[in-house]
Amino acid sequence: MQNEMMNIMKQFSDSALASAKKIGDLNLKTFETLATKQAELVKSCVEMGTKNAEAATKVKDLNELTALQQEVTRACGEKWVANMREATEMLTSVRDELTAIMEEAAKYTQEKAEQAVEAGKKAATAAVEKTTEAVEKATAEVVEMTKEAAEKTVEVTKKAAAKAKDA
Repeated sequence: MQNEMMNIMKQFSDSALASAKKIGDLNLKTFETLATKQAELVKSCVEMGTKNAEAATKVKDLNELTALQQEVTRACGEKWVANMREATEMLTSVRDELTAIMEEAAKYTQEKAEQAVEAGKKAATAAVEKTTEAVEKATAEVVEMTKEAAEKTVEVTKKAAAKAKDA
């Protein structure tokens, strides 16, 4: 019983550690992907700003400069929106993966808890059976000893009565 419970606890610990590792790996991958996307987006917008600054030195009037700035702002905004959509999709996917990991861990935990309860029931049943067996054996020994003592008492009493009769 004790070995079975220790085995169940070890399996449970191993499973929890594996789930934690999966979550850690998923978090690291997610962070790295998001950080890379953010860096690419910032780089792209900086490059657009640089091109805008260079172009601003070559424009001939204010309307042309305004149109150029609007184009750069629009392009950068579109990249930000696209990046946010990608990030949202990726985080939704990550949420689904985390949910699957947690559901798997919960199912495994429930199975191991049921095994532990079953092992506990078996151990309790075995203990009750051993105790019952020991009590029955002790009771049988006491009955036998009492019977032998009663028989000896009867025998001694008969001998004493016979001696008293003879005397």
